[in-house]
Amino acid sequence: VQLGEYRDRTGDTATVEGLRPKVFALFDYFKKFENSDGLLEKLESWVFVEWSKANGFVQDVNYPSNMLYAAALETASRLYGVPELTEKARTLQETIRRQSYDGQFFVDNALRKDNTLERTTNRSEVCQYFAFFFHVATPESHPELWRILREEFGPKRKETRAWPEVHPANAFVGNMLRLELLSRYGFSQQILDESIDYLLYMASRTGTLWENIDESASLNHGFASHIVHTLLRDVLGMRHVDAVNHRIDIVFPEVVLPSCSGVLPLPGGATLALSWRQEGDTLYYSLDIPPGYTLQLRNSSGKNLQEQ
Repeated sequence: VQLGEYRDRTGDTATVEGLRPKVFALFDYFKKFENSDGLLEKLESWVFVEWSKANGFVQDVNYPSNMLYAAALETASRLYGVPELTEKARTLQETIRRQSYDGQFFVDNALRKDNTLERTTNRSEVCQYFAFFFHVATPESHPELWRILREEFGPKRKETRAWPEVHPANAFVGNMLRLELLSRYGFSQQILDESIDYLLYMASRTGTLWENIDESASLNHGFASHIVHTLLRDVLGMRHVDAVNHRIDIVFPEVVLPSCSGVLPLPGGATLALSWRQEGDTLYYSLDIPPGYTLQLRNSSGKNLQEQ
């Protein structure tokens, strides 16, 4: 999945092609773990989901890991032109939907008993985010679950005590996936609000962002810098920057924020700079894009746009 993002971001097809033998050797390795349903079962060694209760539900069939496996197959199909991998991924997703969804939430795992696979009652918050992030579920296919996740989960659930039987997510990777899903469906204000709830107490205490939601592990963790990308994209409005095809998409979001600004480095030493402020019914903005880039501008702020 990361390799697919790398190719899209850089256009480096040579590295992707050079890694073809390793990618398909990896899939060959996993074949011995595929059960009669095509799901990975009884994976050896360490099966990691995230530092939460979800890590206790990784055997015998772990559905979040299989959601990721399906996404890896589909990405390899796109990168290397192997359509049968897309078909395999789609079949896997359908099997996961049928087995994991209990009518309300996606269940984390199933156990093999007397040669029969039995779904457990283990339900984690991060498992729900895996399902939506990897397109096993969508707001259209599971509207009530999406409503519950969007409205009743998130950083304040410990206070509200909503759905206590669903084990809470941790900073990496569940909370990040949540913000990515809110981004995918256009909830910029919620991203701004929840990022403050998720992260401000960390920055206030140590000036850094942490590996976990508490101080039990690294208090200066690299993955947490992803929030910078999130805020540039969803709050400032640098929606998509295609450095390969030299295209920039700016979407001014509807957020309650007086002003915002940021500068994004681009390949070759170029930069993209955007700033705006909101006064009354008008959003005043200043934009500096590198030469040779095409610009697509969209206004979702609900304000009148005025360039400065």
